[in-house]
Amino acid sequence: MIQKAEKNAEIEKVCQVFADYIKTSPYIEWLWSEKMGYVLLQIGADRSEIVESQVISDAGRLCRILFGEVAGDVLKAAAKEHDIYEADPSEQAEIEKRLQPYADQLPQYRHYCKTLFDK
Repeated sequence: MIQKAEKNAEIEKVCQVFADYIKTSPYIEWLWSEKMGYVLLQIGADRSEIVESQVISDAGRLCRILFGEVAGDVLKAAAKEHDIYEADPSEQAEIEKRLQPYADQLPQYRHYCKTLFDK
């Protein structure tokens, strides 16, 4: 039970760091389910459907997903129609710049920023 409480506290820490991002993103919803625990919903661009839902039981996994969402937003804002791992050096620099505030607050997960560019 203590281990579960520690895991939940770490998940909540990641969620707190990304709270403003989650709140303003039209593509993400974060929920607590009494039956399942933490649930991350990824919403389609037309906002009429949930394209993916994931039960989150690991803070690192949540952080990787949210880093990917932020990176995807950078490419979307630049009207780029390619995957993150195909980002050119200038796009990678912009993605890293946008992720820096989160990575600074979550240094134990900083290494996930670099893995975004791996195929």
